[in-house]
Amino acid sequence: MRISSLTLVFIFLATVNSHGCREVYSSTSQEEEKTGVYEISDPSRISGLKLKAGDAVVLKNGTYSSASISISANGTADKPVVLRAETPGKVVLTGKSSVKLSGSHIVCEGLDFRSPDTGTAYPILTAAKGSSCCTFRSCRIDGSDSKPSEVDSKWVSLYGRHHEVSGCSFIDKKNMGCLLVVWMEDGIVPEHSILNNYFSRPNTVYSEDGDALNGQESIRIGNSDYSMSEAGCTVKGNHFYRCHGERAEIISSKSCGNLYEGNLFEDSDGSLTLRHGNRCIVRGNYFVRSDKTKMGGVRIIGENHLVENNFFLNLNGSGYKSALSVVRGESNAALNGYWTVRNAIVRNNVFIGCSNGITVNCSSRSTQDTAPVGTLIENNLIISEKSSAKAVEVIEMPASAIRFSGNRIYGGRQTGVSLETLKDKPAAPDCTREIEAIRSSAGINWK
Repeated sequence: MRISSLTLVFIFLATVNSHGCREVYSSTSQEEEKTGVYEISDPSRISGLKLKAGDAVVLKNGTYSSASISISANGTADKPVVLRAETPGKVVLTGKSSVKLSGSHIVCEGLDFRSPDTGTAYPILTAAKGSSCCTFRSCRIDGSDSKPSEVDSKWVSLYGRHHEVSGCSFIDKKNMGCLLVVWMEDGIVPEHSILNNYFSRPNTVYSEDGDALNGQESIRIGNSDYSMSEAGCTVKGNHFYRCHGERAEIISSKSCGNLYEGNLFEDSDGSLTLRHGNRCIVRGNYFVRSDKTKMGGVRIIGENHLVENNFFLNLNGSGYKSALSVVRGESNAALNGYWTVRNAIVRNNVFIGCSNGITVNCSSRSTQDTAPVGTLIENNLIISEKSSAKAVEVIEMPASAIRFSGNRIYGGRQTGVSLETLKDKPAAPDCTREIEAIRSSAGINWK
């Protein structure tokens, strides 16, 4: 039969290459560059593959101990290079196993890391320096069977820019170190997306004096040295459940211009803390407590932050762990100090049954000597179920220095301020559906 030059020709070739893996090539025309599917049963051979845009590496089902996987390649938005499990959840990597992506448009998905080694400081998932547009999707890291350790390691390290971590589950990290870190680099705005993941970190590493050691956050974006640099990251749709870690910060935001939106924080000992940096947005999140955990909400430090449309339910923290805490600054703050809160906007939030609703000008150091400047607190709803609860507290500063407008307050006490209260208890909004939607959509989908 004669074939017209306009007819698409499908070519399928299967060979065994020098790397000992099966290659399956497919192409839609003789003129197109062939793309390959590499079926791998020996992870050590992956780093030797010369991968190009559109290629896929399929790791065969099985359990692999201390497998170090490194992929260096450049895909495109339409044709990423993909590393995936033959069957999501049935490729199990244990011990010192890790995956490192170097290049652009590389996707890693469906891998199951169990019992990671806590005695060695190594990252499990890394997007390397100089990389861009890489994705970790539908992977799980489960440390339930690992040993507690004071060795500091990170489970996820993100360098470069425009990466995505989505639909993953991170369970029971038992050693020191932040679980997921966005690393800042000179001249780079990361702009990563952390979407629809499940985090649970119930264990805490303590000092000999019984204090929770610093540095056990679930997410940290930036650090003190780069705190005035733009990060532009998005943290959205994640579920943080029993994320106790360092018992202070669930998320530590140490950079500028980040968005924290539509996340669920549940029964976690700590707060979403805007620790360093400016111009962050905290919008439409849910902070819910149903056990005895000392749970906080949002802590504000720095300039031009916006906290709006959040829901705080039955939180029982105080001071820095109030449902909403606006911190006193330091007039000569170092990069790792407490920068003065300036021009913060707190609006349209709902506080139901919280021990401490809004606390302004709280501190922990004698060097904290500058009260918030230009703070606007407006159109919030505060319903205090107990008479002992503090609906609003302003500490050691003139209440007139804070702009309160249009807030609806029912019940509870006020300290340092006297705002109009409601005689009749207003109806509280029901967020059950929104909360359940986050629970059901966060984490791996191959459970």
